Amino acid sequence: MAKFDLILKGGLIIDPANDFEETGDVGIASGHIERVAPEIDSTESSSTIDVSGKWVMPGQIDTHAHVAGLSRNWDPALGYAMLAKAGTTTVLDMGGTGQTLIDGIKRKGAGLNVAGLFALIPGSTITTREPDAGQISDIVSNALSQGCFGIKMLGGYHPFTPETTSKIIAECNARLAYIAFHIGTRESGSHLGGLREIPQLVGKGRLHVCHVNSYCRGVIEDADDECDEAIAILDDMKGQLNSEAYHAVQNGTNGTCDAKGAVIANVPRNCLRLRGYQPTREGMREAILDGYASVVAQKGSEVLYVKGKEALNLFEAANTNVGMSFPVNLPSSAFRLVTAKSDDDEFSVDAVSTDGGSHPRNVAIQSTMALVKFGALSRLEMVTKLSRTPARMLGLPNKGHFSEGADADITVLDPLISEPVMTIVAGVPIMQDGKVVGSGGTLLVTPEGRQVARNSGLPFQVVDLKESKLYENFR
Repeated sequence: MAKFDLILKGGLIIDPANDFEETGDVGIASGHIERVAPEIDSTESSSTIDVSGKWVMPGQIDTHAHVAGLSRNWDPALGYAMLAKAGTTTVLDMGGTGQTLIDGIKRKGAGLNVAGLFALIPGSTITTREPDAGQISDIVSNALSQGCFGIKMLGGYHPFTPETTSKIIAECNARLAYIAFHIGTRESGSHLGGLREIPQLVGKGRLHVCHVNSYCRGVIEDADDECDEAIAILDDMKGQLNSEAYHAVQNGTNGTCDAKGAVIANVPRNCLRLRGYQPTREGMREAILDGYASVVAQKGSEVLYVKGKEALNLFEAANTNVGMSFPVNLPSSAFRLVTAKSDDDEFSVDAVSTDGGSHPRNVAIQSTMALVKFGALSRLEMVTKLSRTPARMLGLPNKGHFSEGADADITVLDPLISEPVMTIVAGVPIMQDGKVVGSGGTLLVTPEGRQVARNSGLPFQVVDLKESKLYENFR
């Protein structure tokens, strides 16, 4: 009987958790890492794949993507295949419900490990704009029981008062529920001003700060100065915050306008003002026709950014309620944020994410490989940002490294083209040479979500968030 189910032979193995960066073989058995060695006899395996000249890293973990969103003008579940193709093995969805998460995995899953956060949307997922203490407790209980890791507050779209925001954070902390925040309360906005509120909102608690690069676009101060201040805030609160930044120039937002023609959400208003457009329906029309604003649209099994007259037709046909995108993320800010380190030589921003999934901007691996080629990061640092620290952020001690017995979640990269060429989950390829071959997925839940996970019929794993970076040493 073969000792291994699969051997990856001859790749450059990059494992920062074990300070290992050498050419060798990886032996996999029963979905786990069995051996890493300079050479493993191929006759001991049922299958062997030659990865000579490739980089072999623990599976990329995306700590901010969108695959379970609510009703839009495209199917967010398409994001599973898009992520698998991008080299992702595990994803944290940032804003759906337990039901939409499970439904999407069943319909269009691509074999990934998936955790989800419950999006707080007044009038949709919750009934009130300012829930009281009892309602907040019920909201958190409901989120956990339906299979979500915790809560996502969308301050750029559905802001609460600072007082309510702080209470939601505190309740999630008390329950050890994951809590993420797209910055902004009713007294600030989705920019540096919102980030400045974080110390007071969090107090001695814990919080995941979403896409830090989104608050360093030059809305309040010069973009470089905004980066400096954002980094200082993160460093001052080290040990309390999870954080990530993404590298795509395109953002993701919504074009919805009210009956008077005013753009509703804070994010698209900021984007329009950055280029001198009025935050109105007419301003949005002008931005679309000028090619500044794009509409996100599904064409077959693909999600694309559409421009010009075609985009305007989609915008008008949906009465403005469409997903949109603006090229507002600054490469200089992304560079600063991903490479910045505190005085103790730890990264100020924990991870490189995509904020993609069903948005066509899943470039975390490509952009971070580019930083390695530029000399801004080492290969070990690249994998730390893409896999090792993300595993710690989510409380997944068996992922993000190649120690014996670790989960055999692996991403294989081609350094010549700076692209992922193979994605492996639990020892089984879900993407090979750009073709997605995986289906379904494994649901990651807290103990409160065990029953709904069991009822779903999906494979599932119960995660103890006390082991996460977010809650380690808490209390």
